[in-house]
Amino acid sequence: MHAIRQFGRDRGPAVDQVLGGSLPFRGLVGRDRELRELRGLLASDARIVTVTGPVGVGKSRLATAAFDDVVDRFADGGMYVELDDLAPGGDLSALVTDRAGALDDRHFLLVLDGSEGHRGALGQQVVALVGRCPRLSVVVTGPERLGVYGEALLPLEPLAVPDLEARDLMALEQVPSVQLFVERTRLIRPGFALTEDSAAAVAELCARTDGLPLAIEFAAARMKLLSPRKVLTELDEDLASLSRTDCAMFTRHCDMKSALARSHAGLGEEERAFLHRIAFFRREFDFPAAVGVSGLGPARTQELLAALVDKSLLSTTECPDGDVIITMLGLTRAYVRQHLRETAGAEEGEAAHAGFLLTLVEAAEPTLEGPDQPWALTWLDHWLPDIRQALTHFARTHDATSAVRIAAALRVHWQAGGRTTEGLRRLTAAVTAPGVPPEVAAKGHRALAELLLCAGEWDAAERSLAEARQAYGTLADEAGEAACTRLAGALAYHRGDAETAAGMLERTLTPGRVGAGSGERADVGVAGPWERTLATHRSERGAAAAGPGERGETLRTLAACRLAAGDAAGARRLAEEALAVLRPVDDLRNIVLATYVLAHAALLQDDRDTALPLYRTALRQAAELGHAPVVVLGLEQYAVALTRSRPRATETWRRVASALGAAAALRVTTRCAAPADVAREVETVTARARVRLGEAEASRLAAEGARGDLAEAVAAVLAPAPPLRVPRTWNAPDHPLTDRELEVAELVANGLTNREIARRLGIAEWTAVNHLRKIMKKLSCTSRVQVAGWMAKRADPTPLACGAE
Repeated sequence: MHAIRQFGRDRGPAVDQVLGGSLPFRGLVGRDRELRELRGLLASDARIVTVTGPVGVGKSRLATAAFDDVVDRFADGGMYVELDDLAPGGDLSALVTDRAGALDDRHFLLVLDGSEGHRGALGQQVVALVGRCPRLSVVVTGPERLGVYGEALLPLEPLAVPDLEARDLMALEQVPSVQLFVERTRLIRPGFALTEDSAAAVAELCARTDGLPLAIEFAAARMKLLSPRKVLTELDEDLASLSRTDCAMFTRHCDMKSALARSHAGLGEEERAFLHRIAFFRREFDFPAAVGVSGLGPARTQELLAALVDKSLLSTTECPDGDVIITMLGLTRAYVRQHLRETAGAEEGEAAHAGFLLTLVEAAEPTLEGPDQPWALTWLDHWLPDIRQALTHFARTHDATSAVRIAAALRVHWQAGGRTTEGLRRLTAAVTAPGVPPEVAAKGHRALAELLLCAGEWDAAERSLAEARQAYGTLADEAGEAACTRLAGALAYHRGDAETAAGMLERTLTPGRVGAGSGERADVGVAGPWERTLATHRSERGAAAAGPGERGETLRTLAACRLAAGDAAGARRLAEEALAVLRPVDDLRNIVLATYVLAHAALLQDDRDTALPLYRTALRQAAELGHAPVVVLGLEQYAVALTRSRPRATETWRRVASALGAAAALRVTTRCAAPADVAREVETVTARARVRLGEAEASRLAAEGARGDLAEAVAAVLAPAPPLRVPRTWNAPDHPLTDRELEVAELVANGLTNREIARRLGIAEWTAVNHLRKIMKKLSCTSRVQVAGWMAKRADPTPLACGAE
């Protein structure tokens, strides 16, 4: 469809000269800012304005709207020309003169739409035309700038797309891409409206079409007889499903696939080959990633990236740290992949992509244990869709060795993200395949054993660990054997056999007294019976193989064993020693776990002032790290700690029920099993909560907690609760207590111990005890619980404190 539109003050109303049919125009959606900017450029001294952007972004629509809006400001009118009418290398000046006459000194607006295929010659022709006509303004639309002196650029971005996690229907209706889809759908299906049932599919459809107005209009054109979900299904099968129907549309394109093909055909051979490589990235990528798949080296890769950005096939976003993230629109990616499948050209690009991901994951593996843990987990989360694609490629090409290398290197990431099930599936399928080298198989079996331990499949973990130990022994890999011994100790601890676990763990430590302070050497003759038993199992070979992080992990697991055996003092010494080893290497995961042990040991020693702050700090760190099993363990242990520290406050039990409900649900969804001693404590406290709150209320709170995610569960259990407030307007006839006794009774109702009351009021502990005795006598109470109940009946209707300051 080719059209020329001419306007002029002396011509009266606007006149359309149309070749090939009607040219309907609908209002712009979500382009107010861009339209104002283009108006402003035309009102300024800009003589040449180029509107750029990817195919289908609405360049022609914007140029048409601006033309209609400002042409009356030009004394001699204007003309809108589709450059499809101009043959490649054709004479632009002759075409314009033929249709509008000589422009010379006329005050005139010229819009040249669709500069693809004309870039080389068009720029110089436009410059020459503007040079001859001093009152001429030219707007050009195309995927890239003309690259001439004096050119003003207006890049056009896709419309905003909805957040697929959002559930607010009213907010969804305000998203520009959704607005456009609904508006265009109503043209052919007047009764269409967003509903709770259709919202998710519409949101996904707008996201899948990248917010490109042309693609959205093509999708809307399919809605006469189809549902949004069916349109999505068609899109999965073929890009050509995004096509015009019998409805007239303001576009030269018949369907989205042909529009993208036209853009693809305009590339040079090397540009196309490079685009084919980077199209296998599933998400945004950076410059090193592009170098990793291109095989061309940094300099040429940079040149080709810049060329594709200039041609609107890629876009860039600058990060706060100055780095640049590169994005390819999903439809462009889908077109390239479909094209490669149809031409049997996908294998080379898939292999390059998978090889790069293998390198990336193995390079990231060491950072999962050190100070960069949070960054590494987030970074691998970003690459997860690409990692999965690489694993699928290795499975399809029967490259089990590469699959094991990736899946084993991700063992910490699988657990941290609650993806233990996926990690088990990937590793199990690959590690048992024939042809995997012994050193790779050994690492794979060790990683598999760790994931099975996390999942609570302890017998299977033991079998896999035996496979790993045998392989490491054959390879004479002492470090690998020591790692298997440490993992075997952790397995015994999880099963509930603390003594056996400690013996295994001790074999990987240097000689010396377990739990000794820094620089202190052990004297086995004066050590406790457990120290004497474990000292006989020490091995210099295993100690030499262990690094600081592994030693720290061993110490904190030993501390947990001591805790399980009821030795709070020994557990505390070991946990402190573990932290002394772990803090210099910033192993945050193990620091948090060691802090849990230290806090619980302090709690058992009745040192609540130390225990609760330690728990809160560690739980916040775990949430920031985002390691699911570590967070869940913290939720459980902090909940248990609250019941030991504030057992009389009803709000304590409400929070405990909610936190344990969240933890129970998360253990199922993330497939992480609790160690035996923790599971027993949680079971006991859960039963007590049911008794204290009643079965119905406890179940309701547990279900409420289960609906939240990790971050919400942590925030809920750590949030400060308003304390019980006693009205200060009470008179003597209302109660028999003095002001100081009233203060003491209020603190008792809030669950504070005698020692904590004394510290809060600045009095001796025995004075607090005497006050409490007088209170109980005056109120005829026989316990602290009765005092708390008496106060609660007279207090303001606010929740009782649970001790989460």
